[in-house]
Amino acid sequence: MTTLHLNNDPEKIDTLKINGLLIALKNEALNPNGLRFFRGSIVNLLKRYFPELPRTKKGAYKYLLKKGYYVQ
Repeated sequence: MTTLHLNNDPEKIDTLKINGLLIALKNEALNPNGLRFFRGSIVNLLKRYFPELPRTKKGAYKYLLKKGYYVQ
């Protein structure tokens, strides 16, 4: 079991949120069956952190891949 010590640190909490959203976006964008891993709109949530993000999941994934947030 992994223990996370966030200690009400907003920077650590935001990092954890962004990492979770990036994982969900990658899984949704690359899944050929259209299966959703997140109940809300992933792209809208990621726009809080990346305002210039494209509108679609695949477009957002390709954009973040170019920016270096994903390893090819």
